[in-house]
Parts: sequence; structure tokens; C-alpha cells
Amino acid sequence: MDKQYWDKFYKDHSNRDDISECSTFASFCCDNFLNKESRTIVDLGCGNARDAKHFSRDHLVYGTDQSIDNQVINTNKLPSLKLIEQDFVYDEYNFSNKIDVFYSRFTIHSITEEDQKELLPKVYNYLDAGGLFCIEVRTTKDPKFGAGKHICDTTYFNDGHTRRFIDSQKFLNTVLSLGFKLLYFNEQDNLSIYKDDNPVLMRIILEK
Repeated sequence: MDKQYWDKFYKDHSNRDDISECSTFASFCCDNFLNKESRTIVDLGCGNARDAKHFSRDHLVYGTDQSIDNQVINTNKLPSLKLIEQDFVYDEYNFSNKIDVFYSRFTIHSITEEDQKELLPKVYNYLDAGGLFCIEVRTTKDPKFGAGKHICDTTYFNDGHTRRFIDSQKFLNTVLSLGFKLLYFNEQDNLSIYKDDNPVLMRIILEK
């Protein structure tokens, strides 16, 4: 992951209103999959914690990120939100004896395929039976796929940082082979428009 880029990004933009409200994916998950009993959620790569804060209204949330801005940590007064500065790929998730939901928005496309091979089985193993894995990520159908400097496979450097665009069918085959069950799948644009960027995204909800 481009830690230096994200450290600077969140330091420079921590107070911007347009990245302070929760994402459309967080709203989608709350409305359709997290609207029952209170749950324990781990937000993988929570950034400025905007989605983690939204979830913490009704759930206990652990927001993990290697680039959490100190201002975000120091101003967090929410008893149901715990912010942890760690690499969500290689660190362990034994800080909670129960994890009902792993949530990942725009983070799996920021890690390498080798990182993904490390992460996905770990999520499955730490997730409680019946728990959910909620993912939103750019795919190889995205307009930005192929733009910028080619790094390897489906990975390109553009806009100041690296993205690995996800082949949705290949990813689906991988998670199903681990034992996950598919509850929801969608791949399209018009899900998360930001200024002139209208990405093609995969939204996937998995159950252990």
C-alpha cells in the first residue's frame, strides 16, 4: 500500500466535508445487511473513519488503518469506535473475541495479489459463523483501468498512487473456494460518483 501517499492525504484532507460523510456503500450495507441486532464490525483500512463512525451509531466498531491521522484518533470521543493503527493485511485480529462483520471499501484494490492471498483466509478464520464480509472495490471494467504506469498484472500507478483493479469473476471464485457463501453481487457504475470520477465497482456481500 502507498502509506506515504495516504498519510499525507488524510493529514491534508481530514476536515473536508466531501469525505467526512459516510460512503454510499456504508449506507447500502446498513440498509440491507446491518439493520438487525448490534454487531461487532472491523473496518479494514478505515482511512479518516467516516464509515466506521457511521457504523458505530448502532454497532461496536474497530477501525484499522496503517495511515490513521492522529487528529482522527485524538478527537474520537465515540465509546463504540476503537481506532487501531495497524496494517490490516498482516496484523492479527485477536483484539476482539467476536467479529460479526469485516468491511472493506476501496482497500482490497490498494493491496497486492500476494497481500490478498494473506488477507482473505485470515478474514474467513477470524469471522464468526454466520458473519459477513462486505466489499466494494474497483474492477477491471473501470474507466481508469489501463491508465497511467503499468506496474504488473492489473495494477497501475495513476493519480499519485497504485491501484490493482479486480477481476470480479476471479475474485468471486477465490472467496467461494475459501468457504464463503455469496449473498449479494453487483458490478456497475453510478454507485459512488465523486466529482468527474464514476468508477465501475464490485459490491459483494459474503457470509461465512
